[in-house]
Amino acid sequence: MNYFADPIKIEGNALFVSDAHLGAPSERESLQREEWLIQLLLEKKNDIQHLFFLGDMFDFWFEYRDVVPKGYFRLFNILYEMNKAGVKIYFFTGNHDMWVQNYFTQQFGCRVFYKLNAFIINGKRCILGHGDGIGGKQYRYMFIKHTFAFKPNRWLYGKLPPRIAFSLARRFSRKSRQAHGPEEFIFREEDEYQVKFARQVLADEPVDCFIFGHRHIPIVYRMNEQSVFYNTGDWFENFTYMMFEKASESPTLHYFKQN
Repeated sequence: MNYFADPIKIEGNALFVSDAHLGAPSERESLQREEWLIQLLLEKKNDIQHLFFLGDMFDFWFEYRDVVPKGYFRLFNILYEMNKAGVKIYFFTGNHDMWVQNYFTQQFGCRVFYKLNAFIINGKRCILGHGDGIGGKQYRYMFIKHTFAFKPNRWLYGKLPPRIAFSLARRFSRKSRQAHGPEEFIFREEDEYQVKFARQVLADEPVDCFIFGHRHIPIVYRMNEQSVFYNTGDWFENFTYMMFEKASESPTLHYFKQN
């Protein structure tokens, strides 16, 4: 696959965040993380031209025609203001918020992506996305993902009353998160599925930056002299984000200081 057959070309300062899982594990904890995320956006909003959300910003999201999950008003307000100020917002769906449809596009001008996409950012060839299900034979995971993404199943789920649908989804999401042990949050270098995927792509075409989320591990890993693999970490425990400033040669990883 030629990822750079038709890349999106952008210039300017870009901010990358992923895996906030807003809504979990409790309303109080989610509100605090949302507040810190808003602080970050307020700090950066006058300095960036592009904002990338790389998946799982919400622990669960489902849109009915007239109903969306409650809350997030403060976050949505700052996104609206940033969009009106000219910041371009790119929203990649993750495995927890794959059911995003057109709400973010209509309300905040987000451009929504459902799979990996190639960008040329400040002259650098970059592949961006959430990064789940790539680089290996993850049959069980992909079966579950395709089952949830299957449009008839989504249509049937939408026939449930919102209170029941949201409750079931949050329960499933909580169990999925609890099933991950500490050993899964260790970077395994060349044994990482995402790194294996990057190796597969590099065998066919040059790439300067791979920038993914999903793993909840902040990573900067050099693939070769030209290419670097990045993971944004998360906004759940690490509170990490990435900046790619126009004046810089490459993206940089940062830790947000919670006040």
